[in-house]
Amino acid sequence: MKATKLKVQKSENSRNFFSILMLCLLISYACRVPEQEHNIIATVEHENLSLQEIISQMPPRMRGDVSTLDIREFVLRWINDEVLFQEALARDIDDDAELQKEFERIKKQLIISKLLEEIQSNRVAVTDEQIKAYYDANDEEFILSEDIVHAYHILLETRQDANEFRKMLKAGESFEEFAQDSADGRDWNLGYFSKNDVIPEISKVAFNIPVGSYSLPIKSEFGYHIIQIVDKMKEGEKEKLNMVEDEIRLKLQEQKKQENYQRFLLQTKSKYTIKTNFKLLEHAILDSIIQTGDGLN
Repeated sequence: MKATKLKVQKSENSRNFFSILMLCLLISYACRVPEQEHNIIATVEHENLSLQEIISQMPPRMRGDVSTLDIREFVLRWINDEVLFQEALARDIDDDAELQKEFERIKKQLIISKLLEEIQSNRVAVTDEQIKAYYDANDEEFILSEDIVHAYHILLETRQDANEFRKMLKAGESFEEFAQDSADGRDWNLGYFSKNDVIPEISKVAFNIPVGSYSLPIKSEFGYHIIQIVDKMKEGEKEKLNMVEDEIRLKLQEQKKQENYQRFLLQTKSKYTIKTNFKLLEHAILDSIIQTGDGLN
C-alpha cells in the first residue's frame, strides 16, 4: 500500500503559507516600484520609512511568519518613535552632557562587540577524539536523573488510518521510512524524552511497551498517534555518546573561543601602555573621594 493513501495529520496550519506568500508579494512590489518613489510607507516631517527598510530590519528567520498586521504594527511603532525622537531633538535633549556620556559608553561597547565578533567569526574546530575524551573524563555530567525513551512517531487523522498503518507495519513496512516520507521529514523522530516531555497519552504508552514494538492507535486532541520504541534507558545510566556529542561539541567550542579570546587579549594588551594606581583603592582615600565627590566627574 502506498504511503499517500493514508491521511497524515499535519502539525502546521495554513497561516505560514499565507504569511510567506504575503512577504513574497511585498518584496516583489518593492523591487518593481521605481527607485525615485522610495516606496515610502510612512513619513514624519522629513523622515521617511520605506518598504525596503522594513524588510531589511526583519531578521531572516522571521520573514516567513510576517503578516500585514505585523508590518502595520511595525509602522505604527516607527511613527511613535520618530515623533518622540524629533520632539526630543527640538528640545535639544541630545545635547545633554550625561546623555553624551551614555552615547560614548554605548558606542564603545558596540565597537568592542564588533571587534570580538570579527576575531571569533571563524568556526572553532572540535575533533571527534576531543569529544570522546571529554565524554570519558566527565561521567558525572551524563548520568540520567530519570528514565527516558527514544521513539519514532506518526500522527494520522482517523483510527481507520492508524489501524491501516499497523497492518502495513505487520506486513514489513518500515516505520522510519513511512513516517519520514509522510510527515515531510517533520516530527517523526521524537528522539529521547522523559515522561514529562511529551503529551500524557504518548507518555503513558511509551514507557510501558518494549523496545522494537509499536503501539496501538493512541487518541489525543491532535488525532491518532502510532509510536515505535527504538531504545530505553534507566535512571542512573550514563547517556550514550551519540546522545550528547552535539552538547559536548558546543561546550568545547565555547571553551576554545574563550581561550582564543584570552590569548588575543593578552597579545593585544602587550601593544599598549597600561598604567594602574591601585593605591586609590585604599579605604581612607576611597572613602574621602566618595564623601566629597572629588574625582567622580
